[in-house]
Amino acid sequence: MSHANEPRDADARALSQALHEQEQQAPVPDVSEALQQRLRVETRDSGVLYVLVQVLLLAALVAAGAWYFWH
Repeated sequence: MSHANEPRDADARALSQALHEQEQQAPVPDVSEALQQRLRVETRDSGVLYVLVQVLLLAALVAAGAWYFWH
């Protein structure tokens, strides 16, 4: 039996074709509203509190470096 005519190849091609057709028929969800809401939440969360935490962490790092240097 030649490799081109094996039943497994035909089954694989049929399955591939069926999956491709099913994928073409599946509705594509609209995610734009969800993405906009997520962007609004992340923008709001990165406000003053985020900046304050970053400044405190930087100050702690500088203080630790200064303490290490002088002791």
